[in-house]
Amino acid sequence: RHWQAQFPGEPAPRMELGSVRAMERELERCRRHLRRLQRALAEERFKVGYLEAALARAPPP
Repeated sequence: RHWQAQFPGEPAPRMELGSVRAMERELERCRRHLRRLQRALAEERFKVGYLEAALARAPPP
C-alpha cells in the first residue's frame, strides 16, 4: 500500500524478509545501490555544469 501511494501503477519490488538477518541483508543491498546511484547522479550533475559553462563561453556558431 505504501509503495502504491509513492509509485502508482508500478509493481512493488520482491523482497525476502523472512528473518531479521534477511532484512539486514536487504537493507545493506539497498544502501550499496543507493550509494552507486548517488555517485552516478553526482557525476552527471558535474558533466551538466561543465558542459553548460563550456557552451556559455563558446562563441556562437
